[in-house]
Amino acid sequence: SSGINAEYGEGPMIHSGAVLGAGIPEGMSRLVKKLGYNNSFFGVHDDRAKRDFISAGAAAGVSAAFGAPLGGVLFSLEEGSSFWNQALTWKTLFCSMCSAFVLQILRSILETKSASINNKYSGLINFGEFKCIDGSKECMLWGPTDLIVFVLMGAVGGLLGALFNHCNLYITKYRMKHVNPKGKAVRMMEVALIGITICAVGYFSINTLGHCTNWNANLTEPELRGFLKNWYCPKDNNYYNDYGSLAFNSQEDTIKLLFHHYDFQNKTDKGEILPLRATYNPISLILFFCLLFIFACWTYGIGVPSGLFVPCLLIGATYGRLAGYCYQQIFQLTDPSQFYPGSYALIGAAAFLGGVVRMTISLTVILIETTRNISYGLPIMMTLMVAKWVGDIFNKGLYDIHIELKHWPLLEWEAEPMWETLDASDIMKSNLEWFNPRPTVGRVVDILKRTKHSAFPVCSYTESVGGSLRRSSFRPVINERSQLRLQGLILRSQIVTLLMKEQFYDVQTPELDYLSYNELSEFYPKYPDIDDITLTVDDQDKIINCVTYMNPCPYTVSPRAPITKVFTLFRSLGLRHLIVVNNKGEVEGIITRSELQEHHIDKVYKAKTENLNNTMASSRADMVMSVPGMNTIQHNDPGLNPADYLRLPPDTRTIRTF
Repeated sequence: SSGINAEYGEGPMIHSGAVLGAGIPEGMSRLVKKLGYNNSFFGVHDDRAKRDFISAGAAAGVSAAFGAPLGGVLFSLEEGSSFWNQALTWKTLFCSMCSAFVLQILRSILETKSASINNKYSGLINFGEFKCIDGSKECMLWGPTDLIVFVLMGAVGGLLGALFNHCNLYITKYRMKHVNPKGKAVRMMEVALIGITICAVGYFSINTLGHCTNWNANLTEPELRGFLKNWYCPKDNNYYNDYGSLAFNSQEDTIKLLFHHYDFQNKTDKGEILPLRATYNPISLILFFCLLFIFACWTYGIGVPSGLFVPCLLIGATYGRLAGYCYQQIFQLTDPSQFYPGSYALIGAAAFLGGVVRMTISLTVILIETTRNISYGLPIMMTLMVAKWVGDIFNKGLYDIHIELKHWPLLEWEAEPMWETLDASDIMKSNLEWFNPRPTVGRVVDILKRTKHSAFPVCSYTESVGGSLRRSSFRPVINERSQLRLQGLILRSQIVTLLMKEQFYDVQTPELDYLSYNELSEFYPKYPDIDDITLTVDDQDKIINCVTYMNPCPYTVSPRAPITKVFTLFRSLGLRHLIVVNNKGEVEGIITRSELQEHHIDKVYKAKTENLNNTMASSRADMVMSVPGMNTIQHNDPGLNPADYLRLPPDTRTIRTF
């Protein structure tokens, strides 16, 4: 049944492409090591190169699914990456082009036994060509007056998408709390339950919900007749079950029916133009839309490879076809050359999908490349923009919702406006784990076993060899700040490699020979775990030289820097760590991508606003008690609003407020 979104589609293809992109640098790294070549020459020796391969793989997956190379690049840029540069653009585009070309050649060989180039085989999913009803070029696929209806459809699509996301959010939370922790067997039972439910509902709905319709001889796409089902209808080839035809085809074929199947007859024998006839009963469309909405919302997130684009396009196409029917009936459109039902199905598909995922540029290009009709660019873009604006009023896109539920530190494109009221010291990790330039092996092993951090600041501290700096106050007073001077930054992988290769020495013995870069990255991409390293008791007091292998000039930021600037540094430079250092060179904390997540910053913002509110209320009470006549101050003074207070420059907050 097309109610379950576990068919082939963009979801498994993107996942497969990303997995392949992640596996290529790892495989090449192992291969060049076995061949004895320099690993750094091939550019696959670090995580940055690996992330670039993943972005290109995701773009190739979209390109193969829809036959949309440009759409794949824009999808990876808009949704799949948190860092982008010019070099990655052409690499990803080349990868997408190769993916579409190879797929086209292979499908052509399988279908026609010849390696020909044909747009029919440009992607796994093909929605057909939009053309005039009578095959001429004089009809209007859409007109200026249709834009108003398209904008309204985009607004409704945004509302429906927000409702879809809201329902799926609660279903996913329930699934994460009650289903996933119970093991794979329970997850498989859930998949079986959903499949049985969809099949049972589909089987019993054919006879009760379907309407038998007599088709006309003049179908725009004669090959679509094979998709029309005759179930529970008179045994005559001129009848089909409209609901059965929608529910018991693949999702791709059902979308083709909604885009291109309409019943018409241009003229009678006397030359009279006949009105368009409803190809699908509106009751069948409404019921199919509701059932598909429920099943798709329930299905997304289960333990099977599934997609989101095609099910949402199908739901939206049903909604668009219903909207087109209402528009036709309201304005009594009788001339087939002035009304194209497929256009409303396409706009409805874009509106609903845009309301769910909140994508604009990439989705516009994907739909244009899939339909092969550039004339739909303007209405699709307008519809997607309106759907995004309306949907953002209520919640986020479904991809962003699931990223937050899984706590993946993927950065958005822009910082929130309210973040300007906070600075780096508000969100940094002040419980800092750090290393001395030459710490003991015992101290290093202790810190590595207690933490999962991927990098550590290297600091000079006169009172101990290494340890933890923990502050109890929200922003320490200068006199209470420990004197940690930043020397550099060293990665966890480097420390583990040094321990694995026994790069430590006694105080009485001279230092060992330095490791080369190839030796230091020998274990990439699978570095050993600290628990897998065997050390003797005598090794605990030996010393590791971090100075030789650390990064002596890591990126730093002032504790007074606004979070918006911190966000820009992470987004534009692809950073993973940013050390907070004051004007004396003393380390105050560290910021990672986890501290830049919206839920974390919102929590800090609320706590700081509440703390400031309490402080201002206490100060106001003290002033009223100490100064005669101060009891006339109104508590609703805008200057005393905590949110407005936070927006004032730090140097003028006290003067302007009191």
